[in-house]
Amino acid sequence: MKTFLVCSITIFAAVTAAAQTQGADSFVLIKGGTFTMGSPATEAWREQDEISHRVTLRNFYIGKHEITQGSYREIMGNNPSEFKDDHLPVENVNWLEAIQYCNARSVKEGLTPAYTINGENVRWNTSANGYRLPTEAEWEYACRAGTTTPFNTENSISPQQANYFGHYPYTIEENYFSQSKLETKPGEYRQKPVPVGSFSANKWGLFDMHGNVGEWCWDWYGEYVTGTQTNPAGPETGTMHISRGGGWNDFAKHLRSAYRSANPLSHKMFNLGFRLARNV
Repeated sequence: MKTFLVCSITIFAAVTAAAQTQGADSFVLIKGGTFTMGSPATEAWREQDEISHRVTLRNFYIGKHEITQGSYREIMGNNPSEFKDDHLPVENVNWLEAIQYCNARSVKEGLTPAYTINGENVRWNTSANGYRLPTEAEWEYACRAGTTTPFNTENSISPQQANYFGHYPYTIEENYFSQSKLETKPGEYRQKPVPVGSFSANKWGLFDMHGNVGEWCWDWYGEYVTGTQTNPAGPETGTMHISRGGGWNDFAKHLRSAYRSANPLSHKMFNLGFRLARNV
């Protein structure tokens, strides 16, 4: 399988979102389309691995919210989180534990598990109807919600729009002594996660795609494949898995829609969780 990640977006197929269920475990239907994944060369604080390329995706479902601690404990019987509250996103889970949650919840709800797990080796049955992690391309497409700007809030993001290290808004690094030029001024740093859905959703009805906790994706980390791609799912092998979105202790530049983060599958942090996806 091939890898695709962060970028700016040009939507060809109109995207509509419809809630499938109610509450913190509800899903949104994302209509497939073609977009530019990655970031333009002019984007401030762009990384070298954000090469823009065209990606076409099929329809898919994605969770409106990050998985909560209450939901995780109900399925897995424990709560590994550092900041404990049923309404907060689960964190301190590694990639393999997120995969195991997907399968356990699928079994509980009578769905076909998406993954075959053999130790640290995981195979994805792409035709299964069970829960899974979004691919990196699906995550970015859903996060952007039709935008081509650094954030789905457009050119900046404030601590009133997302939970992050609010003392460091976007582009402050080059504007420490000229903050009048900042679109967003330094603001609140909460120093912990907040309940899912505490801020406004993006245009497609998804909450906390920027900040709160980072979110594991399916893909191994690797360079983008150039040229137009269809339903990419990352490299076949690797040493680190992708996470997206940034967390409560990240600077705004690391919340950008195109920003890529990656960690070993055993990595756990108090700012890293996940949300679910499903095939249509």
